[in-house]
Amino acid sequence: MSKDSTFTKNELVALYVFFWIAGIAALAYLATLPLSSDTQILISGCLLFALFICYQFSRHIKKCEGSSILRLVIFLLAALLAFRYLYWRGTQTLPFNFGVISIIAGCLLFLVECFYFLNSTLGYFISIKPKVRQAFALPTDPALLPHIDIYIPTFDESPELVGPTLIAATQMRYPRDKLHVYLLDDGGTPQKLNNPNQDNAAAQERSYKLKAIAEQFGATYLTRALNEDAKAGNLNNALQYTSGELLVILDCDHVPAEDFVEQTVGFFLADPKLFLLQTPHNFVNADPVERNLSTYETSPGENELFYGVMQPGMDAWGSTFFCGSAAVLRRSVIDEIGGIASETITEDAETTLNALALGYTTAYFNKPLVSGLQPETFSGFLAQRVRWSQGMLQIFLLKNPWAMHGLTLAQRILFTNFSLFWGFSVSRMLLLLVPPLYLIFFIQLLDAPVTDVLIFGVPSLLGSMIIAQYLFGRVRWPFVSQIYEVIQSFYVTRGIFQVVLNPRKPTFQVTPKGEVLQEDFISEFAKPFYIILFFNVAAIGAGIYRLLTDPSNHSALYLVGFWAAFDFFLLLCALGITFEKRQRRSEPRSLHDEPVILHIEPDIALTGSTFDASASGVKIAINYPTIHRALLKPNTAVVLEFPERSMRLACEIQSVVMDDEQRASIGISYNLQSTVEERTAIAIAFGSSEQLMKNKNQHHNHRSILGSFVFLFRLAVLHGFKHLTFLAVGKLRDLFYSAKKIQQH
Repeated sequence: MSKDSTFTKNELVALYVFFWIAGIAALAYLATLPLSSDTQILISGCLLFALFICYQFSRHIKKCEGSSILRLVIFLLAALLAFRYLYWRGTQTLPFNFGVISIIAGCLLFLVECFYFLNSTLGYFISIKPKVRQAFALPTDPALLPHIDIYIPTFDESPELVGPTLIAATQMRYPRDKLHVYLLDDGGTPQKLNNPNQDNAAAQERSYKLKAIAEQFGATYLTRALNEDAKAGNLNNALQYTSGELLVILDCDHVPAEDFVEQTVGFFLADPKLFLLQTPHNFVNADPVERNLSTYETSPGENELFYGVMQPGMDAWGSTFFCGSAAVLRRSVIDEIGGIASETITEDAETTLNALALGYTTAYFNKPLVSGLQPETFSGFLAQRVRWSQGMLQIFLLKNPWAMHGLTLAQRILFTNFSLFWGFSVSRMLLLLVPPLYLIFFIQLLDAPVTDVLIFGVPSLLGSMIIAQYLFGRVRWPFVSQIYEVIQSFYVTRGIFQVVLNPRKPTFQVTPKGEVLQEDFISEFAKPFYIILFFNVAAIGAGIYRLLTDPSNHSALYLVGFWAAFDFFLLLCALGITFEKRQRRSEPRSLHDEPVILHIEPDIALTGSTFDASASGVKIAINYPTIHRALLKPNTAVVLEFPERSMRLACEIQSVVMDDEQRASIGISYNLQSTVEERTAIAIAFGSSEQLMKNKNQHHNHRSILGSFVFLFRLAVLHGFKHLTFLAVGKLRDLFYSAKKIQQH
C-alpha cells in the first residue's frame, strides 16, 4: 500500500465512529421491525445461540486480527437483543392507563432501564479494541535521560504509612543525579501546626518525624504556608521549587517498585506529545467489601474492572485520564495549562481534560508498579466514592467537554460517560423500590402480559450477562457490580444532588488509609439498608399473601417476587459489608515468594520460602525436622538469610503455626539496625514488579453465572445474618443493662 493510501490516526478514529453510528442505526431499524411472538422467540433464540457460540469460541482463540472482528460481532448481537427489548418497553408497556402515580413510577423505571442500556452501550464502545502497550527500553547513555521529580503528597497520614513509599521512591533504578524525591507535607504547614482546633503537639511531632525520614533517605521535605486548593495546591506549590522534565506522582500509601521509572520513562522519549502515562492502582489490602465479606483471597478486586478493562479501552480512544497517583506527567505541559487543575475536587481527571484540549496525548501502561492501600472501613470507602462522583459530575457541569475546543468526539463521549456513570446510584435506589411499590402499594409499573415481558426481557438479560462475562469475566464476577451499586446508592445519590444544587460546594476530603479497628462494630451508615430491607421483606410477605388470596395475575406476582428475593440477597450482603470486622494490621503486606534460610542457632539452618512481606517483617513457610520443633517458638531471636540478595537480617519469631509434621508457617518481625537494612526490607516486600504482576494474576479467574448466584446466596446468608445476630445481641444486652439499672434504683 502506498503512503498516500494509508489512514492517519484521526482518520481511523473517525472511521471507527462512523461504523459505530452506522451499526447503531442499523440496529435501531432492526429493533423496530414488528414481529409475532413466535417469530420473536425464534429470532431471540437464534441470536442468543449465536452469541453463546461466539463467546465460547472467543475463549479458545488467541488475540489476533480476527478476535477484533469477533468482538464486534458479539457486541452487535448483544446490542440487538437489548435494542429490541428497549424499543418494545418504550412503545408498548408504559402504564398510561393506570393513573398519575403509575405513569410517573412506570416512566421512571423505563428511564432507569434506558440509563443502564446507555451505560452498557458506552461500555461496549470503550472496549471495542483495548490497547496493549509494551515498555520502551531506555537509552544506555545517561545523558539522554530526563531529570525526574518524584512527588509524594501527604496530609495527615502517619509517618509509618508514608515511610515505605518515601524509601522505595529513593531507591528506584535510575541515575542518582537525575532522580529527585520530594515529600510534600500539607500536614506540616504553619496553618495546620498552629490550628487551635487540633492537637498541635501531635501534628508537630508528625512533621518532625517526616523531616527526619526524608533527610535519612535522601529526599527533600517541602511544605507551604497555607492549605489552599487541597492536593492540587500542594502539587502546584512544589512546582515552584522543582525543575524536573518529568513528574512522577505517588500517593503516600503507593509504594513504587524498583523499576517504576525504568518501565515508564521510555514512553515519553518515544512520543514528544505525550502528557500522561498512567499505570494501575495495585492494592495489597482488601476494601471493606472484600474484608467484611471475606472475599479478598478468592475473587478479583473491584478496581480490576476499571484498570484491567476500561483504561486499556479508553487508551485506544486517546482518552486515558490521570488517576491521581502511580502516573508520570510531562512538566512542560503542566506549565502550559497553568498547573494542576483545581476547579473541581477531581484535579486529576480535570488536568487531563485541559491537556487533551491542547492536543497532547495520554497513554495507559497496564502493569502493576505500585503497592497501595484501599480504605479499610465502610465510612472511608463511601467518602472516597462520594468524592469521585461529585468531582466527575463537577467536570461535566463546570468544564463541559462538549464546549471545550480541541477534544475529539470520542474524548467528549467518554468524559461525558464517566461523569454521568455515577447516575447508577439513583437508578439502583429506584430499582430497590420497585417490588415494594407493586407488591405492597399495588402500583402498576408497566402495562404488558408477563409472557411478553419474558419473551422480550429474558433474551436481553441473558445477552447482557453473556457479554459481561466476555468483557469482564476474569476481573468481575456476575452480581458483584450490583452489590457495589447497592452499598453506594443512598450516599452517592445524596452527593450527586449536592453538586446539582451547587456545583462549587463540594470540598476535597482526604480518603482515610491505614485505619485500625480494635473491635467488631456496625457502621453508622447501615441505617438506610435497614429501612429498605424492611420494605423488601414486607413486599415478599405481601406477595405471598396475594398469591394465596388473589387467584388472578399469579405470573406477575411470581416475577416481581423473584425480583424482591434477589434484592433481599443484595441487601443482606450490604448488611454484611456494614458489619465492620476487627482490623489490627495497618501497613501494606504483599504476597511474596523468595527462598530463605532461617538460622535458629549457629549450627541449625532451615530452608523455606516467603509467603508474604511488609516493611516490618515476613511470613515464611519452613521445612523442618521434628527434632527442631521445640526451637520454633515466639519471641525467639533468629537470623533470616535471603540468598538471592546476599543479605541477612536480625529477626524475631512472632508466631508459629504447624502446618504438618514437616512444615511450619512462621511470622517473622525484623530488628532493623541500619538504613541499608530498612531499604532491604522495603525492596523485599515491594521492589519486584514481576511479583506484583504474579499476585495480580492470581486473582483473575472466571466464575459462571450460576456459580456466582450461589456465591451471592452464600455471602448474603453467612454475613447478612451475622450482622443481624450481632445487632440483636447488642440490643438485648442494652435492654438487660437498662433493666438492671432500673432495678438498682
